[in-house]
Amino acid sequence: MKSSEGFAFVRPGLHLYYRVLGEPQGAAAETVVVPNANWLWEPLQPLAEGRRLILYDPRSRGRSSAVTDPRQLGLAEDVADLEAIRRYFGLDRMALLGSSYHAAITASYAIENPQRVHRMLLVCPITPRVPGEWVQELPSSEVLIHPPGMPRLDELRRDGVEDEDPAAYCRAWFTHFLLPAQMGELPAVQRFPVTEVCAFPNEWPQRAIPLYFEHIVPGMGDWDFRPRLAGLRLPVLVLQGTDDIVPVEASREWAAAMPDARLLCLEGVGHHPYLERPQEFFPAADAFLRGQWPEGAEAVSEGVA
Repeated sequence: MKSSEGFAFVRPGLHLYYRVLGEPQGAAAETVVVPNANWLWEPLQPLAEGRRLILYDPRSRGRSSAVTDPRQLGLAEDVADLEAIRRYFGLDRMALLGSSYHAAITASYAIENPQRVHRMLLVCPITPRVPGEWVQELPSSEVLIHPPGMPRLDELRRDGVEDEDPAAYCRAWFTHFLLPAQMGELPAVQRFPVTEVCAFPNEWPQRAIPLYFEHIVPGMGDWDFRPRLAGLRLPVLVLQGTDDIVPVEASREWAAAMPDARLLCLEGVGHHPYLERPQEFFPAADAFLRGQWPEGAEAVSEGVA
């Protein structure tokens, strides 16, 4: 498969890493832009058959430049990074794929730039509004960095590994805590590129978790994407695992808020369906990106109150 990588210059001190997979084949082929390259470029390679995927790391993620000024960290800045990638590659229109928090980036971008997006795939997105009754689904940053009841992580901290070999601690954190907590099918933990991801300081839990819970999430305030989604007139597929830490009701609200959206649930799957159930995820995602609704995708007429 054709592959290339590099850095897109945004401004002095800010470069965004990108990885390009595949190339368009035929007049109907398209380019799909995906935030979170460091986690997804390997797992999503099957989607690059017959199309081009441009995966990139937002600021302070993966290989991209670390940003320490809190005034330059937030959802608006992440949306600006997506626009920077579009400009860098000279894309007139594109499809978007956003997973987890990055679904908020792609959705926000599409709301602000509907003329640039012709379809969007949201994979296990965060809640479309401030969690409210779902708040218990979002652990605190302290619990995420130092999860209770994790003897292996406790042992590593006592031995000083967290400070002396943070990459090793990162691998243990993913392996013993985050991924098992997120996945409905535990054997899929072995398919996550832990070693590659933890090679980058931006991904160490001591940095990544505060980025979200001390800067990005507080900056979002009492967010509610639903009113603005009503004007988003493009095909959107919300793909959700029924065993994800984010409840299915949240994805139903995403789908219900948009006039041309459908919801596809994968039974028994958690937060990483491309790893847990690739035999179901990739045919569905590929069909949608080719302009067809996958089998089982349902229109949602009303959200959850």
